[in-house]
Amino acid sequence: MFTSNPYAQAGWYNPQNPLSINNAPWNPNASHPPTYGALPPLDYRPASVLAFTFASFNPDVFNCIVTGPKDKKYFDIRSNSGNTIIMKPGGQLASIHWDRHPSVEVTGILPRQYTKDFLKLSSDHTYRDMVIGNKVYAWIPRGSHGIYLYSHGPNPPEQFARISLSSDNTKIFLEMTSEAFQAGLFEPAIISTVLLFSARSID
Repeated sequence: MFTSNPYAQAGWYNPQNPLSINNAPWNPNASHPPTYGALPPLDYRPASVLAFTFASFNPDVFNCIVTGPKDKKYFDIRSNSGNTIIMKPGGQLASIHWDRHPSVEVTGILPRQYTKDFLKLSSDHTYRDMVIGNKVYAWIPRGSHGIYLYSHGPNPPEQFARISLSSDNTKIFLEMTSEAFQAGLFEPAIISTVLLFSARSID
């Protein structure tokens, strides 16, 4: 389903794609904000996690269904040549506008802004910052384990979410902690999943 490394579409290195933005593989020992040296181990799982599945691709994440606990349907994602719309029961949740400079907006939560600002690529191309409610979070790829969402700041980082791809490349999984919901990260994480695993440049 995904013919290239989705990390490369997000601005990270793809050794099989010479057109990827970064020209060197992700190095966990590269210079990061100091707190990232103390990331939780990869086998760490917060006690309370809810999982959401992006599936039924037609043919990709731009046209799919998102289900959650007990296989309840949460969102429909539909796209045309210019826009991607995320629908929830009762109305529109968010939209991505694929103009020359792509933009995103979340109804009642995030005003329209460029995707490159919504998910700002770090200067060394190793993570993306996301600002929600005046707090900064970071999406950090951790090899084949997926892309993790951490708090960003002077305190030790807290893990809020993880995005991963199924072994057969037909599903995308978004796992979120209860703290992530309390912090208002649900809708931004849904949007981030679409953007980070899309086949289009978000910069």
